[in-house]
Amino acid sequence: MPTSPKTFGQAKGLRPVRSLSKQERGYGGEWERISRLKRQRHPVCEDCQDRPSTAVHHITPFHGIDDPRRTDITNLIALCGDCHKARH
Repeated sequence: MPTSPKTFGQAKGLRPVRSLSKQERGYGGEWERISRLKRQRHPVCEDCQDRPSTAVHHITPFHGIDDPRRTDITNLIALCGDCHKARH
């Protein structure tokens, strides 16, 4: 008689890994203030120049919350949702 299929990725006795919060990923209050400022300065998408900017993207990725590129406004570009998705 066949047995039930194995379930992969769920080792017995292990709890699921917790996702990091936005603060832990570097997108807390300071980031929200800088993101809002960038979108106020560039209300239209800097890529397509056709839609309102709704997201802010790091041109050069940052590594960790202590990386100065995380909050460097010259390393940011204001984008619409579609252009932001295209960059990811």
